[in-house]
Amino acid sequence: MFLVLMMILGWTTCSINFSSAFLQADLPTPIWVHLPRGFKSSRGGKTCLHLKRSQYGLTVAPRLWHQHLIAALTEMGLQQSALDPCLLYKKDLLVIVYVDDVGVAAPEDALLDKFVEDLKTKGFELTREGSFSEFLGIKFEEDKAAGTITMMQKGLIKKVIASTGLEQCNPNRQPAAAAALGIDPEGEAYTESWNYPSIVGMLLYLSTNTRPDIAFAVSQVARFNHNPKQTHARALKMIIRYLSGTADKGMIIKPNGTLGLDDWADCDFCGLF
Repeated sequence: MFLVLMMILGWTTCSINFSSAFLQADLPTPIWVHLPRGFKSSRGGKTCLHLKRSQYGLTVAPRLWHQHLIAALTEMGLQQSALDPCLLYKKDLLVIVYVDDVGVAAPEDALLDKFVEDLKTKGFELTREGSFSEFLGIKFEEDKAAGTITMMQKGLIKKVIASTGLEQCNPNRQPAAAAALGIDPEGEAYTESWNYPSIVGMLLYLSTNTRPDIAFAVSQVARFNHNPKQTHARALKMIIRYLSGTADKGMIIKPNGTLGLDDWADCDFCGLF
């Protein structure tokens, strides 16, 4: 939604990264901790420390940081979307938040400068980075002539290929075989050196963000995380070989220039039609 609105409205963008984000939130209740190992206090061995700010490792730290940031943005006049609380907006500003990574869009660069300065005035330690061209490992390549943005995860695909040792593999033209993948109880035991659930997890992140073309294939191999057989490893390799030949592909966003919502469904209503 952020990318589509940015394109339709023709707004300029920037990225913001908060330094040591969790330490910037105040603690609503007192928390005491032991001295770190190796430190000594002149007051004796039973000395404790009173935390004044949130700290990494505290179970409440992520929630406190989120509340701290959202409260500041709300004071600055932004409103949370009813559909996604991590999308905030007002008349001349769009903000998207994921923990300490923030994307901002506005009609002109001066508004972005003011937004950053207002955050600094409120005591936030942050770094303003370039345009919103990458977010959570997803890169956005804009083609203004075609009116499109392509979302890609080349880095993650490269990591998957390297983790399985398939750098020199022959690319495959399809991510899965025609036959469904079964449990194969009597099949050959899993013998690969790489961690099966770890590879599946990376593929799931790919399929739900930029590569829906592998979604069905990944859903099949994900069913056997607990006890994979060699047949499942071969199915996983088939997906990776397909990604090897299509690493430069991704999801293409091409708004039609209006703020309406178009929806398509691939469904036969349980075979009734």
